[in-house]
Amino acid sequence: MKVLSQTKRYGLAAVSCGLALALAWWFDAPAFCFFLAVMVTSLYGGQGAGLFAVALSSLAFDYFFLPPRFRFGLDATSFVRFAPFLVANLVIVGVIEVKRRAEEARRRIAEQVENAFVEIKGSEDRLRLIINTMPTLAWSSNPDGASSFINQRWLDYTGMPPEEALGWGWKVVIHPDDLAPTMEYWQAVLAGNEDSELEARMRRFDGIYRWFLYRVSALRDESGRIIQWYGTCIDIEDRKQAAESLSQREGELSMIIETMPGLVWCAAANGELTYVNRRILEYIGTHDKALAQAGWLNFLHPDDVQPTVHAWTHAVETGEPHEIQYRLRSFDGTYRWFHVLGQSAQDAEGHRTRWYGLLIDIDDRKNMEEALRNTQARLSRAAQTATVGELAASIAHEINQPLAAVVANGHACLRWLAAQPPNLAKAQEAAERIVRDGKDAGEVIQRIRALFKRTSVVKTALDVNEVIREVLRLIRSEAVRKGVAVETNLELDLPSVAGDRVQLQQLLFNLVVNGIEAMDGVADRPKRLIICSKQQAGEGVLVEVRDRGPGLAEPDKVFDAFFTTKESGLGMGLAICRSIVEAHHGRLWAAPADGTGAAICFTLPDHASTAL
Repeated sequence: MKVLSQTKRYGLAAVSCGLALALAWWFDAPAFCFFLAVMVTSLYGGQGAGLFAVALSSLAFDYFFLPPRFRFGLDATSFVRFAPFLVANLVIVGVIEVKRRAEEARRRIAEQVENAFVEIKGSEDRLRLIINTMPTLAWSSNPDGASSFINQRWLDYTGMPPEEALGWGWKVVIHPDDLAPTMEYWQAVLAGNEDSELEARMRRFDGIYRWFLYRVSALRDESGRIIQWYGTCIDIEDRKQAAESLSQREGELSMIIETMPGLVWCAAANGELTYVNRRILEYIGTHDKALAQAGWLNFLHPDDVQPTVHAWTHAVETGEPHEIQYRLRSFDGTYRWFHVLGQSAQDAEGHRTRWYGLLIDIDDRKNMEEALRNTQARLSRAAQTATVGELAASIAHEINQPLAAVVANGHACLRWLAAQPPNLAKAQEAAERIVRDGKDAGEVIQRIRALFKRTSVVKTALDVNEVIREVLRLIRSEAVRKGVAVETNLELDLPSVAGDRVQLQQLLFNLVVNGIEAMDGVADRPKRLIICSKQQAGEGVLVEVRDRGPGLAEPDKVFDAFFTTKESGLGMGLAICRSIVEAHHGRLWAAPADGTGAAICFTLPDHASTAL
């Protein structure tokens, strides 16, 4: 469009120039017409276009239409003649161009102002729309505090028309109990000219009050003078109720922790004690400052400090649950046993934030366990006594054998000495046999006394096969009396075990007697008791006592205290056996035998591995 406009202007300029030259030639007024042509051309085409059009049209007209006698001559007089008109043309064209450009500039400025006004008007509309639809109550006020604008959300919430809410009319929706603090706060803000916030209740259109957070910010000019206040009212009713509910729950939880019949503590992530409940302070009779950092260790039994520190340090470093038992000193100086439990709390990223723990008084339980152990020991000794009483005949037989040998060898020694001449060599051999048989009788008596007397456990290197043979000598007569054939399958060259001879004799004695008694009611098959020993890889020596009785209905319970299948049994025999095996770091279990019956097996570590 701009190109077409320029072409049109140039065409009009050329036509105007041509007409001016024609008139100048016809009326013989070249100077006037030439001046007129220049002005018209410049007016339509501008300074450059006018001069260019005049030159082209003049040359064309002169060349194509005028006879040679009428053509213009280009001499010095002609230049002087047209010079004033050219200067005048330049001046006129410049004035016209300046005017034209000024008009165009004014037009553009007017368009820009109009566009800016429209844009500002649109921005104001959009801003007002945003302020009125934003999910909060917004307002503005003059520097003196009187409100000058309130958004639609505020008006919809309160149900007030704008003319009533502006100025100071908004005060009627403030809760009566909060109005005085609100006005004091507002006056303080106006006096201090500082941004601030306040919490107050504001009435809704239906008469219900809700909590709001008031925030105010000042708009200042370049000199720092406040020219407007802007503020928002944010509904915090739900947050207030949640905070009150949380505070109430925290109060209830704190009351529960302080009054519960348990000792509760809390520590930081690094293990430093930060809180103990009132029960702990009442128990130890001190204040919480005495327990800060590592002060709580002063209330532990001296023998329990080192294990406790080691366990607590390990828990803090690894994050594993803390569990230990130690004795804690009370306000009267006595110590009681406590079972201590600690668990770490973690944040969303898995980092430990603190430790929570509980102390459970187990002193009564500890005393009961000690009493139970003492009772079990007394029952064990009673069981030993009862068993030995039942086998008194076998014991007497074991003693009679070496005593009869002593008497026989004594008579032989006398005969060899009475011979003529006396056979001293034979007499000496008889005397040596007397000494040997006397020692055997003494060992039998010592073993019997050890079964009745509570002696300290002395572990030495023992041959299990030898202990088995010693027990079999004691029960041989009992097995014969009940028609039980005792068979052995003992592996030679077994490694020695570390154990107490008397306790291992009692272990095997109980197992063999149980096996014999288990076959009392068997009549449809031979009564056989088989004792085997062999080396068990990784566990030392394995011993198995297998009978051909009715078997075990509940093999998992036979080792429990007071569990028995006998009408007159105490249920302590196998429980004592398990205690003996565990004291020797072994393993005891029951298994079904091949075919009929049951098998009781145990393993004992060899002496070399125990020494390590």
